[in-house]
Parts: sequence; C-alpha cells; structure tokens
Amino acid sequence: YCSSYRLGDKNDEERSGLKVFDELDDDEISSPNGAGSVNCLVSIFDPATLGGALQITGEGSRFSPDFVGPTLAALFERLGNCTVNFESYFVDPVYRPNPKDFFPNERFYQFTIARKS
Repeated sequence: YCSSYRLGDKNDEERSGLKVFDELDDDEISSPNGAGSVNCLVSIFDPATLGGALQITGEGSRFSPDFVGPTLAALFERLGNCTVNFESYFVDPVYRPNPKDFFPNERFYQFTIARKS
C-alpha cells in the first residue's frame, strides 16, 4: 500500500516512532477539566491512492480516496475513548516556484485527539 511511513515530526528525534506520545501528552489528555488535547503527526510515503486522490481533489470533488486517515481516527477513538479530528495534506519534498510543477510523494496527516467530556 505504501513504501514507508513515519510517526511524528521528521525534525524531532525525541518524539517520533514509538515515542510519539510522552508523559506530558498523557497528562494533557487526562486533565480533570476535560479540555485537554494532543496532536499526532503521521506521514505516509508513496501511498497507492495518491494519484487518484490528487486527481479527484484537483477536480473539486468532496470525495477523496483515503483509507489511512479514517482508519487511524477510528482506532484512536476506540482505544482512547476520545474524539479525533484530522487534516491531510499532500507534500512535495522539493520546492518548485511553478505551482503546476507539484509532484508530491507523501500524504501527511495531523490528528487532534481530545478526551470525550
């Protein structure tokens, strides 16, 4: 389905991979006032649905083939008794000044996980 994936930020060695959540995240999500939330970053490299998602998104459709985002959101919600929102972005690793020269190879997800009140 994909060539590789990464949990966490590529520039943060302390909070990536299996260490993507730490004690501070645990404290925030379990805060007694119920307003705590944490963010989680996930990168999927060369996903099989990337070409189709780019084409359909470019045509302005509301639908985009995405299996990773909703699946991870459902997993977080089920395991953590929380609500999850996410945004996904297409990432091109090379800057090109012409916006028509956009060749992404990564789908980047930003999850916001909040405790249910």
